[in-house]
This record gives sequence, structure tokens and C-alpha cells, in this order.
Amino acid sequence: MDKGKEDAVARCDEMREGDVYCCEHCGLEIEVVGECSHEEGEEAEEVCRIEEFVCCGEPMTSKEE
Repeated sequence: MDKGKEDAVARCDEMREGDVYCCEHCGLEIEVVGECSHEEGEEAEEVCRIEEFVCCGEPMTSKEE
């Protein structure tokens, strides 16, 4: 079941507390418990480099509650 790019894991500065990301194959879930923060003047583009979480060889997706 491919949900497409729009449901793929966001960059860490786009993740919000309470967001849940899951593996559609094994059911592993990762919950955001703290939001990313940057010092004033830091560019998120240079600091946040999470491309995707991968589990069972596939990108994890955002779980719709």
C-alpha cells in the first residue's frame, strides 16, 4: 500500500509534538515527543537533514489519527 510522497515523513522542523509515523509492514510507530527548535538566525535548511525514516526497507508514513 503506497500512500505517496505527501504522507512521507516530514523534515524535523515540520514535525509537531504528537505526530505519529508508522511502518505499514510491521506496525512500528514513532511519536514526536518534542519539536525541533533552532537558535535565532539558524536556517532550518542547514540544520534539519532528516530525509525519511525507513523500516522494513520502506519509508515510514504519517499515521492519520
